[in-house]
Amino acid sequence: MYFKKNKKSLFMLAIALVTILISSFFGSIIQSRGWSIKVTDLRHETNTGVYYSALDGKEVEGVTIKGKVESGILYMPKKASAEKPLPAIVLTHGYLNNRELQLPNAVELARRGFIVLTIDREGHGNYENSGNTGAMMATNGMYDSVKYLYNLPEVDKTKIGISGHSMGGYTTAMTLYTDAVYAGMSATDPTKIVTNWKNGNNLGLVSAGLMQGWSTYIFSDPDVDVGMLKARDDEFFFQSKDAEGNPTICREYLHSQGAASFVGMKWDASTGINVENGGIYVAGKKVETTQGTAVEGVFRVVYEAKEIHPLNHFSTEATGYVVDFFYNAFGTPDGAKFYKSTNQVWTLKEAMATLGWAGIIFMIFPLVNLLLTLPMFQELRKRRLETEDGRVVYEEVDGAAEAGGKHELKGLRKHLSLWIPAVACTLFSGFSISPIQQWAGDVFEQSALFPQDTTGWVAIWAICCGLFALTVVLLTNAVNRLIDVFVLKQEPEMRNEVLEVARVGSVGRFIKTLVLAATVVVAMYLVLFLNWAIFKTDFRFWTFAMKVFDVEIMLPTILRYAGLFGIFYVCNAICNETYRFKNLPEWATIAINAAVNVFGIGLVFAIQYGTFCTTGVMWKPEMNLSYIVLFPIIPVLICATIISRVLYKKTGNIWLGALINTLLWTAVTVSGTAASFGYIFG
Repeated sequence: MYFKKNKKSLFMLAIALVTILISSFFGSIIQSRGWSIKVTDLRHETNTGVYYSALDGKEVEGVTIKGKVESGILYMPKKASAEKPLPAIVLTHGYLNNRELQLPNAVELARRGFIVLTIDREGHGNYENSGNTGAMMATNGMYDSVKYLYNLPEVDKTKIGISGHSMGGYTTAMTLYTDAVYAGMSATDPTKIVTNWKNGNNLGLVSAGLMQGWSTYIFSDPDVDVGMLKARDDEFFFQSKDAEGNPTICREYLHSQGAASFVGMKWDASTGINVENGGIYVAGKKVETTQGTAVEGVFRVVYEAKEIHPLNHFSTEATGYVVDFFYNAFGTPDGAKFYKSTNQVWTLKEAMATLGWAGIIFMIFPLVNLLLTLPMFQELRKRRLETEDGRVVYEEVDGAAEAGGKHELKGLRKHLSLWIPAVACTLFSGFSISPIQQWAGDVFEQSALFPQDTTGWVAIWAICCGLFALTVVLLTNAVNRLIDVFVLKQEPEMRNEVLEVARVGSVGRFIKTLVLAATVVVAMYLVLFLNWAIFKTDFRFWTFAMKVFDVEIMLPTILRYAGLFGIFYVCNAICNETYRFKNLPEWATIAINAAVNVFGIGLVFAIQYGTFCTTGVMWKPEMNLSYIVLFPIIPVLICATIISRVLYKKTGNIWLGALINTLLWTAVTVSGTAASFGYIFG
């Protein structure tokens, strides 16, 4: 009887789970090259090995290499062995990102036969901040990971490369510097090697380094291949001077003194500077290369992709350049098949991850339907009403009636009542980002309780947007009531819908609603964690991702930030349900509300990047990072609109949708960014 009565919901839930299974299964096949690559999640892993002389490959007595990976994903081709070691590469991310952002590069390098380890830097992802390190400039993680790879018997110790994006590019530069064989240290004199090691100097473990989206190169071992990967228009770096000493912007970098100096090219003002994009320079001169064959001699190279900074880790062009660099540095690994750098499959894996995102979001609705049939939650399907004589009654929510809504989209006054507030709210959300971000730090100070670098100001901005929108809705309602009573001399046409949609009924019903919301979100994350344990895939599109995290250390912080974001999601849900149109289908109403939620933000982004990609100069240079931080907010708000409106029809109030949005999107936000303090339980 139960299955027959709930057949539709069970079928929908099965579709969602099958969608997730399909996305994860095929995503796993793609990233593991048909399971010929072992993918391992490394947490707090250490190993110990000995140092081998670069001169003759013999062990140097008294020198111990201690490797450590706090949080990483290891791609190990199954054909790798101690007898046939393979080149290995450590990849890392930029500020506010995590190890998964380097998966396009990891997938493409691993399928070409390289051992790849993509890691979290300190203060990011699953690598908890030690408590005294600013997450932006934190470099901890990469060099220890290089040592970890060095100690693996499957790794060719003479071919270890590193690469990182943005502040991970800075980490790459600093690791090259740290790893350099300092003056006075000779590989022909093991005594000096041991002495320098014991004095804290290092041994030249790295053979090649590619800085993605980072332009400052300090120093490295003279025998190390080094490259830069830049965007045509980078929001942060690659300003230099031309041959005559005039300042240049990023898109002019290949014709700048910075590029010429990096590749070792000689230049003068009369001849100008023209460093070839992707050209391999040995001793300052461009040489011919064959992709897949290691370049003879130490080389320098600058790659420029037609994109912006955050696309360096999410484009086929940039990924192709990463592949090209390590092919030039190490050649095609022994026994591996050569693939041109343009031959890429990571986009298919990304498509599978996006499909999984759709499945996990869709899962919410049938799961709520089924949970509402349980005795504990059945009463939530009824809404509280007050009769004219003051009695309180409860009636089943009529989803079809609720979808019809209260307003008809016609008449000048009706149009003005709907569109003027909508335009005001959407423009406020976009154009308030800059001023609110500027003073939010004074209002909300980062601390051990709220340890993340950008989550605080984003929460303050969201609260301001929510309260502004709610105020506009209340004022619009009040003005219309005044017009009805004092101008038209009639009963108010527009009731106080804010009170209607926000009414929950009782404290007990609210607690049950909160428990139901938490149950749904926990179920979603159980699916995610199980999916990760089996397939090592998550649900993502670029930086918009639902990823695994250390529940014990991060959950208390998620709940604290949820208290802030909850204010926004409650206000937003009220506004979503207040704007209901009788003469439009529900999908059109949802589309209108979603557009209102994101149009202003998208407009600001369009102005910023339309100007930037046209002129090479940003509309608001001071917002170069803050706008990037909010890129994922557009899909978040679209999904949140759908969730709040659909679930309103299930309960007759906004609370279930608002609470699910609060818990889900706060968890997504907090688990995917950086913290400059350690996570605490209090």
